[in-house]
Amino acid sequence: MSASFPSFDTAIIGGGVIGCSIAWHLAQAGQRVVVIERGAIGQEASWAAGGMLAPLAEADRADAFFDLCVASRALYADFARELRAASGIDIEYRIEGTLYLALTDEDEAELEHRWQWQHAAGLNVKKLKANCVRKLEPLVTDKLRWALKFPDDHQVDNRRLVKALELAARKAGVVFQPRTEALSVEIADARVTGVLTSREHLDANTVILAAGSWSTTIPLQAGLLSHLAKVKPVRGQMVAFEMPEPPLQHVVYARDAYLIPRLSGFVIAGSTTEDAGYDKRNTAGGIASIIQRACALTPALAAQPLVETWAGLRPKAGDDWPVLGADAEVQGLIYATGHYRNGILLTPITAKVVSELVLGGVPSVDLAPFSLARFNLPAH
Repeated sequence: MSASFPSFDTAIIGGGVIGCSIAWHLAQAGQRVVVIERGAIGQEASWAAGGMLAPLAEADRADAFFDLCVASRALYADFARELRAASGIDIEYRIEGTLYLALTDEDEAELEHRWQWQHAAGLNVKKLKANCVRKLEPLVTDKLRWALKFPDDHQVDNRRLVKALELAARKAGVVFQPRTEALSVEIADARVTGVLTSREHLDANTVILAAGSWSTTIPLQAGLLSHLAKVKPVRGQMVAFEMPEPPLQHVVYARDAYLIPRLSGFVIAGSTTEDAGYDKRNTAGGIASIIQRACALTPALAAQPLVETWAGLRPKAGDDWPVLGADAEVQGLIYATGHYRNGILLTPITAKVVSELVLGGVPSVDLAPFSLARFNLPAH
């Protein structure tokens, strides 16, 4: 490598929770790490998320993706403690659990299926009658029939998580280059040599592509990324209400809506799923639909002031699973993208396995189901 360029062990393209958590882990291991971010650190999908850690509430079956989500959730308590010690920021890891409400015949059918397979698998799921749910959450709709409770599905404040990860990484020595475009990943003799940015060339032995919805907009020399299944943006709009009284304690979930209580006195309601390209603007129809569905779950919200509306772009690969692991053709190129609706949940496990891949070559989780090679195989 040329001594005329800044030199790093690892360059990470993307400064969301995935990129920042990997950077923090690698810097703790003594690596020289740079994070290149096209905008402000952590202000895209990571900032716009809800912070639910809910693999059981959202799982239709057990598979490799479900196992990855459960493994990451199991890391969160220690992850939150370590991050607080490193940054001084409490990410408000909450363990009250998730309540999934059945309001219609279709809801009942879906929840019964979820109950059957998860109960048979020995997972921690409880079936609650409506009166039991109301003891936990008095403000839920009187249209409630019954609910499932997932005690192990938790939540964090994702915006506090963003701040904590950036600060912890900076304290560990990570160099951040915000508002810097990654123009190309540079390759010579089938291995990465660095990244050309809008500011300068950066030498690096390893390049990690963690740019979320922008991952497939970053070219590699000679077009070697053409085989990467497109990671596209999916817009999700969100609304925050002032907390009603008595305050919600649990994440309240339904097939078409969810409510997330925050210790700061807000309730976050979401979300839409829209193919809108890179347009992050809120729409009247999107916000109206969220408010309507939120009030259907908890009618008391209709009288509450609105605090904020926003939208984010979730990075979705072709089969909704993340793209994780080393490139088979280019030495030193690693993918950590396409986390779609589970980026916050999958942050600890992604940081762990990608760091293991960089430092030792053998991750503790089998990444084959999440590799690029799966797009050349029959769908799972």
